[in-house]
Amino acid sequence: MLAFALTIFTSAFLLFQIQPLITKFILPWFGGGTAVWAVSMLFFQSCLVAGYGYAHLSVRYLGLRKQTQLHSVFLLLALIQIPISPSELYGFDAAQNPTLQILNLLFRTIGLPFFVLSATAPLIQAWASGIQATSNPYRLYALSNVAALAALLSYPFIIEPMFNRQLQAQAWSVTFAVFIALCVYCAFDTASRSKTHSPAPPTSGVNAPRVPIVSWLLWLMLPATAVTLLLSVTNQLTRDLVSIPFLWVLPLSVYLLTFIIAFDNERWYRRRLFLPLFAFSLAWIFYLLLGEALNVTWTIIVFMFTLFVLCMVCHGELYRLRPTANQLTGYYLMVALGGALGSALVSVLMPIISDRYIELQIAASMATILVVLLLMKHVNVKASLTAGIPMQVALAIGATSIVLAFVQSARNEEPDIVYQARNFYGVLTVGRDNAGTSEEFLWLRNGNSYHGAQATTPFKKSLAITYYSPGSGIDIAMSFSTGQPKRHIGMIGLGIGTAISYAGVQDSVKVYEINPDVVAIAERHFTYLADTTADVKLVLGDARLSLEKELPQAFDIFVLDAFSSDAIPVHLLTREAFELYLKHLKPDGIITVLISSWHFDFQPLLTEMARALGLQSVLVSNASNSAQQWGSRWMILTKNDQFMSQEFIQLMQQKMPESNGKVRLWTDDFSSPFQLLK
Repeated sequence: MLAFALTIFTSAFLLFQIQPLITKFILPWFGGGTAVWAVSMLFFQSCLVAGYGYAHLSVRYLGLRKQTQLHSVFLLLALIQIPISPSELYGFDAAQNPTLQILNLLFRTIGLPFFVLSATAPLIQAWASGIQATSNPYRLYALSNVAALAALLSYPFIIEPMFNRQLQAQAWSVTFAVFIALCVYCAFDTASRSKTHSPAPPTSGVNAPRVPIVSWLLWLMLPATAVTLLLSVTNQLTRDLVSIPFLWVLPLSVYLLTFIIAFDNERWYRRRLFLPLFAFSLAWIFYLLLGEALNVTWTIIVFMFTLFVLCMVCHGELYRLRPTANQLTGYYLMVALGGALGSALVSVLMPIISDRYIELQIAASMATILVVLLLMKHVNVKASLTAGIPMQVALAIGATSIVLAFVQSARNEEPDIVYQARNFYGVLTVGRDNAGTSEEFLWLRNGNSYHGAQATTPFKKSLAITYYSPGSGIDIAMSFSTGQPKRHIGMIGLGIGTAISYAGVQDSVKVYEINPDVVAIAERHFTYLADTTADVKLVLGDARLSLEKELPQAFDIFVLDAFSSDAIPVHLLTREAFELYLKHLKPDGIITVLISSWHFDFQPLLTEMARALGLQSVLVSNASNSAQQWGSRWMILTKNDQFMSQEFIQLMQQKMPESNGKVRLWTDDFSSPFQLLK
């Protein structure tokens, strides 16, 4: 029994270690956005379905000996993709669908290992039950979830800070080889002991217990709802904060914790406790969606609490509906299929059918409907006819009211919205303020953050406003080099093109933009691009990948303005990234970085970055003066002594907060946004 338990533990640990590891590898290649994790989860859930489906069919149609032989073959085939090396396979094409590219990349990198790891837990449980090594195979399922939780929690706190990505990949590959040896031993042991044990009861035919169709549907819908909740909460956090392993694994850890608690023993899930908490959590979701924003810490705490309660209810009810042991592979298959459906809903379907993020409302509504249906069934069984009908009607009315409230919150139309679209990179909204007046202007928002605005009146539309207004960091940098002929300017992030208004007729501007919808909006709804006299070239794709492929550009000024919503583009703020920028910058060139953020203060990080790379730095901060002149914070990094010796720059330097040296420099292998929290 020890070998079976150790094999299941190792397989689950590897399964959930590879998820943040491989996603961190590919994150920079697809813009560093939250959708990368959602699509990766779709791949993981789909592989889980494939693995559970294979395990179910093997147990249903093959004897123990043939099961062990077939699985041993798959284990050896998985060695083809060992060691895992995703860095050798990347080739992002901005013109192609990023979702399909991510799925293809993951399949080519870890497809076979992930498949055999997914199939191992249900197979080992079936083998242990078949040779009577355990009387309760569901405890082994709980053990696998404990291993998964240990893998997730160890990654951001131990593995990621201590080891670089290549070393992590090598260690994972070695441990996978150890797992194969353990699994082959279990297969050999099962095949040997199967001769002395009677076969398990059949799972089909007249002797098999018939599972009602309603149970099959609930096995599917409850996990689908839980995964939809998981991904919608993860999206909510990462699109407004930062897409990093910590904010991937924290919600996933809470999700798995509910699995562990619910599947360990039925006594842990009590309706009398969790259903009132369920109603309380729904109220919190309403507040988070419609109320005033909380600070980062409380936002994370409240979201984790609500996720725990709602997933605990889903998984607790799922465990109450568990079948007998001879139906467990079919049960696990439906659970995995439900998870894949939830992932597909969030990562594939919603960007197609919706122009905004409404997954959280959908998930909460699904959970409400399922819980009420289960309670109505319970009332029907337990209550008398006289008392049962009014209780069912009350439950139906309550559920309908809650769902309608979520529908209304999802609609929540703002006035004067000109255009709205959603794609892989987020939700883009074009709106109008002060319509019909001389102060009218259009703005672009990505998620919750504004990416510039433009006045619509003819005599004002050429002016740079919002974060780029007179006195801003970019204004100071551009003004310093105005007299220089034929400036060569590089920009990461197009926005609506406001920064391009600072370029003159002899200047050339090269803009790196990953989101094709941003380009379309800048050309269709704003005129900065059309009106500029500079020679502008747009490069579609991730800036780092593009710059790595190009010869040195000799930029006079390099502008970094690439926030998506309020999320941090971590891979654009690492030491390796800035070394790349310097490669493309003239020796006396200037780097300007827009660091305005609701939650984070990037000044200490960029001060340390400048010090490490032998640059001087200054923080340019100005307050909001009007509806069109927004407050902004820019960091300027340069080796240009003439620029830094200006009197007003010297005064700004003196006003900068002193760096305490406690901020650790970001690299491609290490980044900790939480050290920058305001």
